[in-house]
Amino acid sequence: MEAENPPTIVESRSCRTDKKLVAFIIEKEMRLDEPTDQDNPFWCNIIGNINALRLYDEYEGRRRYIGINSDSRKLERLNLMIAYVLPNSYLLKAAYACRAFIAYNTLEDFYCMYNIMHVQEIIPYSNDSVKSWCKYMLDNAFNRRLGEEYPHPHKDPKTPKCFSYVSCEDSVNYGRHLHSRRTLVRGSTVLQELPFVSLLLPVDRWMRCHKCLIHTPLVLIPCPSCSVMLYCSHTCRIRAYEEYHSLECAMISYLISKYEPTEILALRLTIRVFKMFHEMPDVLNLYIRTLSENMAVHEYNKPNGYDLNAEADYKKVYRLATNRRHLTRAQLTANGLRAVAMSKLLVTAHNLPLSFVELLAELTLRHMHIVRVNALVLHRSVDDPAKDCFDATSVPYALTLLTTGSMFNHSCNANVEYSLSKYGTIKFVANRFISNGAMLHINYRCVRTTDLRIWNPDAPSPHRKLDMSCHNMAVMIR
Repeated sequence: MEAENPPTIVESRSCRTDKKLVAFIIEKEMRLDEPTDQDNPFWCNIIGNINALRLYDEYEGRRRYIGINSDSRKLERLNLMIAYVLPNSYLLKAAYACRAFIAYNTLEDFYCMYNIMHVQEIIPYSNDSVKSWCKYMLDNAFNRRLGEEYPHPHKDPKTPKCFSYVSCEDSVNYGRHLHSRRTLVRGSTVLQELPFVSLLLPVDRWMRCHKCLIHTPLVLIPCPSCSVMLYCSHTCRIRAYEEYHSLECAMISYLISKYEPTEILALRLTIRVFKMFHEMPDVLNLYIRTLSENMAVHEYNKPNGYDLNAEADYKKVYRLATNRRHLTRAQLTANGLRAVAMSKLLVTAHNLPLSFVELLAELTLRHMHIVRVNALVLHRSVDDPAKDCFDATSVPYALTLLTTGSMFNHSCNANVEYSLSKYGTIKFVANRFISNGAMLHINYRCVRTTDLRIWNPDAPSPHRKLDMSCHNMAVMIR
């Protein structure tokens, strides 16, 4: 990083609040010194149609990522084709037909019929050999009707049941933490909650819904504008667009190529709260300034998704631990520079007034601190991409930020484990007997942001070793 005018880092502790730091950076016209020769990931450079196949072939030829079988690789290729080829093209029609064939052979008749419906919607071609084969599969699939019917691509997903058997307490030794409100046996569900905001990592970006994160490679449909985001249903696509993607869409490829996952998640959180207040910074600024510094601990007992109150849920997110007091001035300055850069990008992409930058950067900077301490990392099996698990060989595939679920204290010998449920909620389950009133803790699975395995599947194997040691002491005490 460098500044057009010195100094390059904050001068004193007076800038250790987010608002003052952002104002200082803007006043001094400080900027990021980014290398111009940085390579973009292959999926940020795809323009469309046949280039998608060419770049995918190049990528696949040099790919050494283990644990992905030929069927998964074929589904990845088909979903990439569906995302990037020209609308109403024969190539798109063939991709849907191939995906219908895979669904038919795996006894997923409902998803087979869904893909054939897409084939029939595309402009027909003369001498189409796909037509007769699709009719054969459609008739047989309709008669068999085997397999799952969730998610339903054309209907609202089932409303997930969010509930909590935990209670939040505040103590001198442990800070704010969760404890059990009842006796729990091994396998009991402790908490089930919807993520307030989440981010799917590229390792599974062709195989999972970017909104609810569930593994649904047979039904994914792309965002029609950017083709970077794929969704399991029209409902998820609409919800993502309304919450954040309408402002994120135009710049998502650039963000992915330049910024870390935690920083993108922080900006996504900023966009969501900005849209919650109808893109009115004055109203948002008033709301932020009136948030209580001493939020009652019992407010964390109600999980996100229990009722529809986005403002109350964001208030709980805003008051999550940041631990920014442990950062050096250089680290704070670096975070501030990146927050200001992303906010300027957002304002420029949508022709918003420049006066919006300061508030958006302030929120993004705070969200970066919150995400790095409180975000949960979801892992899945190397051999079975649809199975959530966490071990020395598992792969991180998503970051999620919760309200109640982010209040667990950390322990490498945790008594609660978490995973993604089939309905898109984060499910916390006891892995041993837990008595009534006992403290609950999880393993946050904190993966260092410099670990190339998160953002770059092509990283050489020596760099893909997952650090399983307990280095997440920052969240021990909130």
